[in-house]
Amino acid sequence: MSQVQFGPYIVWHNVSTMTFAYDIRSNLTMLVDLLNTSGTIAEAGDELTTTAGLRGFAARHDFSGPIEATKSDVEATRELRERFAIALDASIDAETDAEASAGEARVVDEVNITLRNAEALPQLVKHGDWDWHLHAVGEGAGLADRVAADVALVLIDLIRSGDLDRLGRCAAEDCGAYLADFSRNRSKRFCDTGNCANRTHVAAFRARQTDAG
Repeated sequence: MSQVQFGPYIVWHNVSTMTFAYDIRSNLTMLVDLLNTSGTIAEAGDELTTTAGLRGFAARHDFSGPIEATKSDVEATRELRERFAIALDASIDAETDAEASAGEARVVDEVNITLRNAEALPQLVKHGDWDWHLHAVGEGAGLADRVAADVALVLIDLIRSGDLDRLGRCAAEDCGAYLADFSRNRSKRFCDTGNCANRTHVAAFRARQTDAG
C-alpha cells in the first residue's frame, strides 16, 4: 500500500507487490511474527512464555498436523527467536557492503545450525489449502523443530534470491518491530503491528503546522 496525505489523514492506495510463492510469503510472515512476539516489542509482553502461547502462534500460521507443545518446545522457540533476531539485526543494520556480507554470513550460519539441530529431511508435501511445498521435518517432529525448520527454509529462499534485505525494522521512532517488505521497489518503512505509519505522518503534519504557525 502507499499513502497520500490530506491534512492529518492518510488515504491508502494499492501498489504493486513483489510476487512470492504462497509458502514463502506465509513463512516470511510467520518469521516476522515470531520476532515480534518478543517482550521488548509486543505491547502485552512476551507472547511465547507458555505452551498455550506457542500453540496459538502455530495455529494462527496454519501449521499442519498435531499442534502440541511442551515446555522444552517453548524454551527452544524462544532461543531460536533470540538467535535469529541477533543475526538478522546484523544484516538489517549493515551500512557497508562488507557489513552486509558479514550479516548475511551470520544468518547463513544460524540457518545451517538450525537445520542440523532439527535433523532436517526435506520433503514435498501438500495439505489443506496449500499446494505442493517443502517441509524440512516431518509432522511427528516437535513443534519447536517445525517452527525452526520453516524459519530456516524461508531464509534459504531469501538468501538465494538476494532478498534478505526484505526483512527490516519499523521506521517509527517509538517502535522496534520487524517487518517484511513485499513491495516491488522495497519501499515499506513501517510495521503491521500497530498504526505506526499513520501516527508518524500525523505527527509530521502537526509539526509542520506548528512550525508554520
